[in-house]
This record gives sequence, structure tokens and C-alpha cells, in this order.
Amino acid sequence: MENNIIYHYCGMDSFFGIITNKNIRLSNAYKTNDSTELEWIFSIMEDSMTGVSKTEIVSSLQKSYRNWLENYFRPHIACFSKDGDLMSQWRAYANDGKGISIGFNREYFESIKMLDNKEFEIFDVVYKPKEQEKLLKNLFLTTMKKKLEFLEELNGSKGDANCFEEIMFTGDLLKYGMIFKNETFFEEKEVRLIHGFDEIAAEPDIFEYRVTQDDLISFVEIPIDVENSYPPIKEIILGPNCKVNPKCLRNFLEQKLSPKSIRIEINKSRSSYRS
Repeated sequence: MENNIIYHYCGMDSFFGIITNKNIRLSNAYKTNDSTELEWIFSIMEDSMTGVSKTEIVSSLQKSYRNWLENYFRPHIACFSKDGDLMSQWRAYANDGKGISIGFNREYFESIKMLDNKEFEIFDVVYKPKEQEKLLKNLFLTTMKKKLEFLEELNGSKGDANCFEEIMFTGDLLKYGMIFKNETFFEEKEVRLIHGFDEIAAEPDIFEYRVTQDDLISFVEIPIDVENSYPPIKEIILGPNCKVNPKCLRNFLEQKLSPKSIRIEINKSRSSYRS
């Protein structure tokens, strides 16, 4: 499997919507299956800090972090994997293996990162605690340096009351909160498209909504432009329990996307799993 392919696992209904509407949705990060993962960063932060007041410091940062995410940035994400044929992913995200994993061209997303005020970034999830700790340490050192520079510019005035918080939450802490994850999930090899690192990302008219049985979930859409110089889809893998006929799938892709879809590779999962 090529390094520049990132796979999105989904059920057949979602696959049909993605291909028919020619877009992929980034959904409200707080509406994922496990929203607590967005705060995993604070577990790493407390473990890596020393001093009697570390819990108080972490608690204060966590409170501000939640406020900034909910009221200023409202991050939205779409999740992918570097591996298109993982049993855990089939079970969790592709209707127990009855669905599909769509192999998107990472270079395609890189080529359209700025589009109609839908700015987004692409990040590999960071799993290793030592790597997470190193990133946080560098962040704090950079932040303290910036704060000292602010204090010097303000010549000791009280106008800097919120500058530390502002520096922290308009920078990498937000990004790290979105991409730090417990190392027990390392197998997933996750890659994320993340929308929401600027206050414009929280403007209400940017979002659309879908309804579930008990909730409204906001989302933004990233287009699948088959005319782009980087083909958006390079491979499709049928789940171990997927009944779709490859020839039928090929016809569907050519009809809904373009005749160029003949270049998309279609494969069957190597797994012998049966639900």
C-alpha cells in the first residue's frame, strides 16, 4: 500500500453518499465516538510536569482549552488510516466488514487545503508518549518566550492579563489536542483532516447539519474534484463481508465520478473474517 494513500472506512450508505455527492464530511469533533480523546493531551501534560501546583495549572489550561474549542474554533474532523485492510477498522467503522475502505490520495487533500473559507490541515495522529511530551515541552518553552516578549513590549503594564492564554490557544496546543491519542490505538495508524484553527472556522454560516435520532451534528464538506491534477481516489477495498460485485462497483464509479474512475484500483479485503 502506497504511503500517500489514506483510507476512510465506512458503511455502504456513507460510501454511496460520498461518491454520489462528490464530497467527504468533516464532523464536529465533540460528536465522535470518544470525545475524551480530545483531552488526552492533559493526561500527558500532567505526567510530564513536575511541581506541587501542576494539577492546578493543568486544570486551568483544560478549562480554557474547552472554552476556546467550543466558542472560538469548533474543530471538525474526518478520520483516515494509513492501512486500508485492518480488522479493527472493519468492525468499528465499516458495518462489521460489510462496508468499504476508500483509498484517498493524500496529495489531493494537500492541493486543495485552502478552499471557500473551509481551511483545513492534514496531520498524522501522534501516539507515542515520549513524542507527545517532547512536543509539549517545546510548546511551553516557545510560549514562555513569547510571553516574556509581550511583557517587554508592554513595559510591565497590566494589559497582558490574557496574553498567555491567547498565545497557548491560538497555536499548537489546539492542534496537539486534536492529534494526541492513547498509544493503545497505535494499530489504527490514523490520519486526520482537521478544520478549525482560526476563529473564522467557528462562524455559524460555515456549518451545515445532519440529524440523528437524538441530536443535530454540524459538519463541513470537502469536495472530491475528479478534474484535479491529483486524482482524489486511488483505491477501493471491499470489506470481508461486503457483497458488492466489483464490476457493478466499477460501473457505479464511472457513472457518478467520471470515465477516469477506471484508474481506481478495486480490491477485496485479505481477511477471511465473517460476522
